[in-house]
Formats: sequence, structure tokens, C-alpha cells
Amino acid sequence: MPPSPLIPWRRMLLLATALSALPAHAHDDPAPEEHSEPEWTQSLSLEELLQVELSAPSKRLQKAREAPGVASVVTREQLQRFGWTTLEDILISQPGFFASHDYERNTVGARGLWEGWNNNHLLLLVDGVPMNDNDTAAAFTWDITPLFLVKSVEILRGPASSLYGSSAIHGVIAINTLSSARTLSEGERLEINSEARLRFGSQGTAAVDAVAVTRSRHVSAVVGFQHLRTDGFSYLSYDGSGRTDATGALQRFTIRDNHESDYLFVKLEALEALEGLSLQYHLQDWSYRTGHGWNFWVPDIEEPMRDRRHIAVLRYRSAPGGTLEQEYVFKYQRHEYDNHVRFYPNGALDGRYPSGVTEVFKSAVNELFGRAQLSASLLDGHLSLLGGVEYGTTLYHGDEQHYSNADLSDEEGDYPASETRVLLRPLYAPILDEPFNKAGAYAQLAWSRMLELPLSLTLGLRYDFQFFHYRDPRQPDSPRRYKSYEQLSPRLSLVFLPSSALSLKLQAGRAFRAPSSGELFGTDTWMLDSNVEVLRPERVTTFDLGADWSIRPNLSWRNTLFHSSYDNLIGYSNENALNNLFTQTHAGLESELMAEVDLGRQGRVSAFGSYTYVRLLGGSDPDGVSPSNAGHLTWAPAHLAKAGASYRRERFSLALQGRYQSEVHRREEELLTPSYAAVRPSVVPAWFRFDANARFQLTGWATAELKVTNLLNTRSYLVKTGDFPFDYQMEGRRVFASVEIDL
Repeated sequence: MPPSPLIPWRRMLLLATALSALPAHAHDDPAPEEHSEPEWTQSLSLEELLQVELSAPSKRLQKAREAPGVASVVTREQLQRFGWTTLEDILISQPGFFASHDYERNTVGARGLWEGWNNNHLLLLVDGVPMNDNDTAAAFTWDITPLFLVKSVEILRGPASSLYGSSAIHGVIAINTLSSARTLSEGERLEINSEARLRFGSQGTAAVDAVAVTRSRHVSAVVGFQHLRTDGFSYLSYDGSGRTDATGALQRFTIRDNHESDYLFVKLEALEALEGLSLQYHLQDWSYRTGHGWNFWVPDIEEPMRDRRHIAVLRYRSAPGGTLEQEYVFKYQRHEYDNHVRFYPNGALDGRYPSGVTEVFKSAVNELFGRAQLSASLLDGHLSLLGGVEYGTTLYHGDEQHYSNADLSDEEGDYPASETRVLLRPLYAPILDEPFNKAGAYAQLAWSRMLELPLSLTLGLRYDFQFFHYRDPRQPDSPRRYKSYEQLSPRLSLVFLPSSALSLKLQAGRAFRAPSSGELFGTDTWMLDSNVEVLRPERVTTFDLGADWSIRPNLSWRNTLFHSSYDNLIGYSNENALNNLFTQTHAGLESELMAEVDLGRQGRVSAFGSYTYVRLLGGSDPDGVSPSNAGHLTWAPAHLAKAGASYRRERFSLALQGRYQSEVHRREEELLTPSYAAVRPSVVPAWFRFDANARFQLTGWATAELKVTNLLNTRSYLVKTGDFPFDYQMEGRRVFASVEIDL
């Protein structure tokens, strides 16, 4: 069994109850404040929502219509109204994004580009600080990253490396965390606001989360946690082993997805003399199964798989609004692994592995990251200059345990089985005690009302330099080698505002993703395939043309045309070898509509809808040969349609959401094995899924919620790339009931 979770759920439930009860003892009811910020869950009209200022597009506060790029904001109240509990839920409701799956985890693709298990074409920010994994560069968008700490989420679609560096190819997800609304005056006592939620659902799902925000004269604090456990979605499926039954038919096996996770979040913000200084701590702990298996042989025994991340962030940011603003960030991240990966079952490969193959890995990877940034506002705020430098280093000092019951270092001997434990070299032996360095410098000029016209110009440029020494894993005693990657990421954006209701945008930009340590340095392992001598950074060059029109205060329509050229995309070939697989060019349209009707005493109806179309214009493999796909976009849907509506009246709300995804084509080389092609269709069928969420406020401090996902119990699949006999089956109907306490 995996190690016990961070905090047993019964204790967490008691802690949640205690946090929720705090306000009754912490303070007297304070007098209302005229200029206090909106409460956490205040409902905004569509007109108010479109006036919310975002910082992710340019690192300066701007309305989405006026900001460079294509940006949206999702408030905490919207999360609750639609029942969204993960970043994945938010993203797949947005134009352009679609659900993907690889190995045991959900990922998010965008604009016709499928996303693999490392999910590292998105950049995740928390209060402006990058939070992607220090090892795989992954953005953890599934349920191990909860939303209890969220005040709002900003979504920036398209390349953003000119400000943020590596991984910002599909875009940026920027979480703005809860904070105290105000400071207290001399005579006021400590004030605490808290919220707790208990959720139960089908598939043995139970979750509890709680968050408390406190403030005094000198410090503001946010403390929250979540514990989640679920049996997950289990179903029968083929795997990649080719095993057959007595009749010669391919066998099916039970795919299991039971997992647990814990998340602890603490934020301290200094007030008065030290205002602008903050400290955050994140503890993310999760255990999981490997689904179809990391070698696509469904495991025959339970695998203890557990990861844990510690992240501490110290940040200083001067008060906004001054002529010169400054920001300094220091981040420490540690990713701990305790994995027992089952690659082959007992007797696999006609008895070649009598006891199967299990690889055990217990280790940690550390990261240090720093940023210094200055910005200046000139010409009465019409001209803004911003510049900064960043430096990060990944540090690896060896493994506590790394062994197997097969000799995974003996490639020439075809990895023979062993009756005794085989000790393996450190997983990242090439960079043992060698820093893996990344440095970046960026600058941006933003000029509004350019030449006294309703025209805004944003120019950005970033230089990134990744460099490291390493040793050839095949010749560990050889001299150190040196390797580096350089990238230049420009952006140009023009925003024309002929009226307060209409904006026209033209943007060109380039983004990149540098290979991660997990893609470069794996040694004596089947968990990773690495290719330090060959891999090149991925790049995308995108041109966007957009129009954002507020037809009426309660009706908004936005359209974006895009053209994206992707180079050196990294992935696993049919032979499970890691390489720069292909280059391809896409063009497409994203159209989205938002509307709202105020019914007076009868309530309010809000709705959104979007349609995305992506067309493949061309592509080639590393040898310059066009892939055999008959001109179809592969591994991703060409058409996406999404719609949602909500009704709110006094204490009741009902939200409905539907998603359509068109069929997904495969590459012809994925249909080579006749027995596999006989049980898996040549295209992944189109599907439609429908969700519903109802909320009722029982009292002034308690709310009940009923949520149903995949209400119609549609049987649907997500593509499995490669020549295999299966695709990933999506969850059937699930029902959740929850109670929230808000004091």
C-alpha cells in the first residue's frame, strides 16, 4: 500500500469544522467599510465582469478588451455556480482548449495540438510566480491542484514566452489567491473569514477543504487545505501487451484509477511598514495508480506510487500606482518521489520475467528560482516600460533508492531478469551534483493612446539561455560535456479601440519549450526515455487577429483568427523513443459569445457559448517527410463547441453546461497491427457531454450543492496515440453532493 496521506481525512474534517467555527469567537461584527473589496463570492454582472482588470497578459492591470492577446477571467463565484473543482474544468470550458489523457493522468490540449503526460505546454502561475514542476515542467491541472485558494483565474490563450519564458506555448493560467480585503484600524480586533466544504460522490469519492483568511494591523494570513480520495473510474480495456485468451482473442483488463491527494496552503502578507512583502508555502502530496501501466501492460499487483512537492515563495512588490514599481521573488521547490513502478507482470514475455519487472525509485529534485523586475509609468500613464531578469537552477544529488529485479542498465543483454535486487545508477546520473541552469532577461514597452489615436502598442522581447554540464551515461568516467539552448521570444501587439464597445487586435509572437531534465538525463530506467544529444527546444510562431465587441452591456461577442507554426514537437514514437517527432502548421477560428438577462425579482440568466475550428495546413517529420494522415488534423479535434447557462434567483442557482468534440483522426502508422486495428476504430468517434450543478442556500452561512457530470451517461473516448488496441475511456455519469459553510 502507498504511504498514508499527509493528514488522515477524519482529522482534516475536524480541522475544517474548527476553522469554520472560528469567526464566532474571533471578533465582533465589524462596521461596514465604504471602499472594501468585493467579497469572495460576490456575483458580478456580465458588464462588471468585462470591466475586471487582468495582469497576466502584460504584467500590468488592463481590461481584457484592452490587453494584448486573448485573455479571460473566471471568478470564484463562477467556479461555485458551475461546480468547477479543477483547473482542467475551467480550461475545457474555454474556447480552443480540449481534454486529453496520457498514461494515468488528464491533460489539456489546445488549438489542435494534443498534450502528452507531461502537460508542459501551459505555464501555471500563482500570484505571478511560475509553479510548473521543477522536474518535468508539467502544469498540474487535474484534481491534485485544488481551487479552494482561488480568488480568480486568468486564462491567456496563445504564446506568452516574451514575458514568461519556457512552457508558455498554449498559454498561461494565472491563479490569483485569496487575500484580506483590508487592514484594520487601531480599535478593531482580529477578523477571520472562513469557508469549509464537505463533498461526497460516486466512485467512492470524498473530499474536504477549508480556508480561513485572517487580518490584523500588521499581518494578513490565509490558511487552507484539501484532502481528496476516490476509487476513480474503473473499466475493462485492452492494453499494449498483445496478450490473448484461450480463443486467441485479445484480453481485456481492469483499469483502475484510485488515488488520494492532500494540499496545504499558507500565505502571510505584511501590512503597514512592511507592506508588499509576502511569504507563501504550498505542500502538495498525492498517491496514484498507473492506469494501463507505464509500459502499457496493465499491472498485476498494486503499485505504491507517491509524489510530494514543497514550494516556498518569498516575494516583495512595491505598492502599485507609483512612477517606479519593483518586484523581487525567491522560490524554492522540492519534488520528492517514492515510486514502485510495475512494468511487467509475473511470467511476462513467455516466462522471461518470472517475477515480472518492478522498478523502485525514491529520490528528490530541488529547484531555486529568483526574479527581479522593474516597471515605470511615464507620460501620465500612457507609456509603460517593464524589464526583468530571472534565474533558476535544478539541483539533483542522487537517489535514496533506485533498484529493480531486472538489470535495466544492460541494454546489450536485453535487460535480463534477476533473482536478487539489482542496484541501479542514479536516475539522473549525467547531472549528479551538477546544476541545471536557466536564465532569462525580458523587456516590454506598452504605449497607449499612441500618436493621440485610440491605438495601443505592446512590444516585448525575451532572451532565454539554458546551460549545463553533464556526463555521457554510457561512459560515466568520461570528461564533462557542456550543452546549452538559446531562445529569443518576441511579441508585437496592436489594439485599436474605435469605441468603448469595440476593440480590434493584431498580435504576432513566438514561444518555446525547452527540454526538461526528465527528457534529457534519465539513466538505467524504464520510467523515462532521454535523449540529451538529439533533443531540441520546441517552438511556435503565432499570428492572431481578433475582434471584441460589446454589442450591448449584456451581450458580448469575441472572435479570434490564428495561424500557428509548430517546430520540433517532442514526443514518443511507436518504438517508445523520445525525439522531436514532427513540425506542423495550423490555422483556425475561436468564436465566443456571452450574454445575460436580468429578470428583476425573477432572477438572472447568464449564458456563454463558443465554437473552435482548427485546420491542418501542413507538416513533416524530422526527415522532412509529410506524415501519412491524408491531410487531416490528427490526435486532436478539428471542431469544438461549448455552451453553458445559469439561472440565479435569491438563494437558488442552476447551471448547465454542454461540450461537443468532433471525431479525432489517427496517423496511418498507428493502424499497422491487424489485431489492434480490429478492435479500435480508425478514428475516435465524436461525443457530447452534459453537466449540471444546482445550489441552494440553506441559511445565511450554509449552502447545499448537487452536481452531476456526464448527465446523459455518454460513452466517450480520448485518443491514445501510437499503434495500440485501446483509447482512454472517459468517466460515465457521476453524482456529487456537498455542503459548504461560509462564515
